[in-house]
Amino acid sequence: MNVVEQKEKSLAEAVAILVEEIHRSFPNVSTRPISPYEDEDFTLEVKIPGELDRETVMNECIRQALRLEDQFGFSILTRVKRG
Repeated sequence: MNVVEQKEKSLAEAVAILVEEIHRSFPNVSTRPISPYEDEDFTLEVKIPGELDRETVMNECIRQALRLEDQFGFSILTRVKRG
């Protein structure tokens, strides 16, 4: 496996872990990849139902993304919006 393939595999693993953690914390949300805004490695949209507090979800998404950035070295941005 070359360096590019290994990087892509590691990014995919980081994103999968992030999605899993988000769904574990907030089972009723939906997630989907979107085009990165600037220099992020990956951007994930998180749609929340009306009963969830947007700020609470956003803070948890940021916390998990930063933890994974420390672990994998990738910048993953989450965009939380009402679904």
